[in-house]
Amino acid sequence: METNQEISNNEFKSGTINKKPLALLLLILTTILWGSTFIITKTIIQDVPIFFYLGMRYSIALVGFAPYIVLLKKMSKQIILKGFISGVLYFISIATQTIGLETTTAGKAGFITGLNTIMVPFLAYILLKQSFRKKVWLAAIISIIGMAFLFLEGEQGIIVGDIWVLICAFTCALFIIYNDRVVKTVNVYLFSIMQLITIIGFCFFFSFLLNESYNNISFTLDFWIIMLYMGIIVTTLTFLFQNWSQKHQNSATTAIIFSLEPVFALLFGFLLGGELLSPLGFTGSALILIAIFITVYKNKSNPKIRKENN
Repeated sequence: METNQEISNNEFKSGTINKKPLALLLLILTTILWGSTFIITKTIIQDVPIFFYLGMRYSIALVGFAPYIVLLKKMSKQIILKGFISGVLYFISIATQTIGLETTTAGKAGFITGLNTIMVPFLAYILLKQSFRKKVWLAAIISIIGMAFLFLEGEQGIIVGDIWVLICAFTCALFIIYNDRVVKTVNVYLFSIMQLITIIGFCFFFSFLLNESYNNISFTLDFWIIMLYMGIIVTTLTFLFQNWSQKHQNSATTAIIFSLEPVFALLFGFLLGGELLSPLGFTGSALILIAIFITVYKNKSNPKIRKENN
């Protein structure tokens, strides 16, 4: 699971500044991988039940944390509780996003999910009484206009999937705020393991509750290659990339890089799925991207921390 860590001035002074180029490269790679998940998920859930797919994906991701099993003896009640709460928020976020992808496009889902960046300062103000800069109001107004363009794209008007993904963005913002406070007080690896266990448990519970059918699933080599990619590469590795890179890059730079995820989602949607937005959709996407940049630019107090989401 993705977390955010502030970089200290001492790290720069101690000589780690030479690692900044590699950190920058890994952060960009992380964003590209996250962007690829939208169209891949949209494609695979056409044949694989949603909650079974998510359960399999995060089970494989948990296997990727096998090297940290030795740390389990240090697991505490505090980590279990906080990891559970965070895992529930993440589960709701990834589940609603995946449900939304059944009917909306990967590109639109990427931009709507990106709205969590703008929601974070508002929710932090409401829940934690944290102040935010005036430019956030401008970003909010622009994003609302962009969202209106995006929602009303095409003859169908507002698509149900768009609403599901908007719920995802809201829950993701809550996840970001909660994690930002928690990761500074717990072992991040044990915390992540507890998050994954929680997500997996809820995925398979809802798969059983909804009586999902597995009869049409073809457990072919292609299926397992995709699942390994989504589990190990997209989830486990990107967590490690982000965790290491944010020790050597400042949070403002990280936030700006992560704000490019919707762009990559749109690009992969076109390259892998042939998805195209109408002029109205492109206008809405552009406005949302501008709003995201306004929110994160030189804003070190509210860095963006992303779900894989994916």
